[in-house]
Amino acid sequence: MWFDLAIDITKITFCASFLVNSFLIYLTLFHVKRVFITYKWMICYFAAIGIIMMGFKLIAKPFIHNYNGSMTYFSYSTSNLSQEFLQFSIAIWTGVYSMIIFFIAVQFVYRYICLFHNEYTVYFDGKKSFYWVLYPFIPGTVYTLGCYLFCLPDNYGDDYVRNEIVNVYGSEITQLPRFIFVAYDTQGSIRMSVLVAVLSLTLISSHYAVILFCGIKMHSSIKRKMQSFSAQQIKLHRQFFYALVAQCLGPTLFLVIPASPIILCPLLAPVLGVEIRLQSGWLLCLMGVYPAFDSIAYMTIVTEYKEVINNQIRRILCNQKVNVANGTVTSNSVIHNNSVSVAVTL
Repeated sequence: MWFDLAIDITKITFCASFLVNSFLIYLTLFHVKRVFITYKWMICYFAAIGIIMMGFKLIAKPFIHNYNGSMTYFSYSTSNLSQEFLQFSIAIWTGVYSMIIFFIAVQFVYRYICLFHNEYTVYFDGKKSFYWVLYPFIPGTVYTLGCYLFCLPDNYGDDYVRNEIVNVYGSEITQLPRFIFVAYDTQGSIRMSVLVAVLSLTLISSHYAVILFCGIKMHSSIKRKMQSFSAQQIKLHRQFFYALVAQCLGPTLFLVIPASPIILCPLLAPVLGVEIRLQSGWLLCLMGVYPAFDSIAYMTIVTEYKEVINNQIRRILCNQKVNVANGTVTSNSVIHNNSVSVAVTL
């Protein structure tokens, strides 16, 4: 029953992400004119990553269970797909999740450079922008390979969580496509899998620090310069600040905070002598909200997107009014010389 609910939530968030992010890409490519070409590609690329992340989540159906000094990362898919493929899919999903955080950092660095060191924007233009697009693939690949190098299931890990998985989920651990992270061995010594947690924390925290640093610096600069701005400039920069707040708040609430307890629990629980039984996979449902949230926030805050959307709505409404005024309904009827012939369109 609980997994059925998780599947329903995943389907809803995937549909929302696909529709909203596709709409954002469409507006950015064909209607928005005042956004720099480099930033246009960043917006489209980021929206595409969000769709891919939710697509893999829908296929792999990842879930996480924290139990004392362990973290079991498994797929609850009931499809006929092989264990190897589902295991690969949840590893890929981890890599794509990390790519989102890293590319947010790239976006903030670009904005920071545009504001403070405009002469360096040449390193983001033309063919050079391709390197920044590729950059998130590096740590994303590291995340994926880390699962295979240090978290492949073994007898020790399976035995550690077997009873817990049976009691909570009613499943035999060996029947699940999985990766198992156990921080310490029977003697209390650190296992090699700890490297995954350390690497994850280091990469996430360092890129999150970049996001915060750039955001705070840009906010303080905008606030300081507002005294010399015109009313129109103040309006534009306030809009820019609200966009910054939304794009700092989104990753914090939906990506960083949910990941922190998942990673930290296996490391700290044995040290603190705390017993932990946590179905932390529900936090992955929270992560699934982020792609749609970010795109909606961006289109809501940035004036040009709002103008384009309003214009599209007006155009549709005006066309409908014109059709009604002319007495024609093109979808199901055609009028010829006072004789009506019904045309059914499928």
